[in-house]
Amino acid sequence: MNFSFYLGGYGRDNSYCLILNNGTLTISEYQGIPIPGHDKVLAVDDIIDWQLLLEFLKACNWKRRYDSNILDGTQWELTVSGKGISVRSYGSNAYPENFDMFLMLLNKVTGVVGVRISI
Repeated sequence: MNFSFYLGGYGRDNSYCLILNNGTLTISEYQGIPIPGHDKVLAVDDIIDWQLLLEFLKACNWKRRYDSNILDGTQWELTVSGKGISVRSYGSNAYPENFDMFLMLLNKVTGVVGVRISI
């Protein structure tokens, strides 16, 4: 399974980068540029909330791109592929209708290591 998620942009307090590698989710929360050695690591294969997040994403029918007329602000990108799931979506100050639900489910996973992601 492949999973990567980025949320950040110009004028934001925090940016986030999450990458799954061999069942381990590496979570970077930073201001400006990532600082090596400050990542949080979480084994997700046996976490029920991770499975619920994946089931939610399987049911999503997100467009490839979401844009607004605002140039600065928040950008995000989600790429997920694996058994029965394929999502590749990007946005700039615009989001799918159920993006809040995605963040809620993701925060149940990342909250285990004290990270809360918000727009």
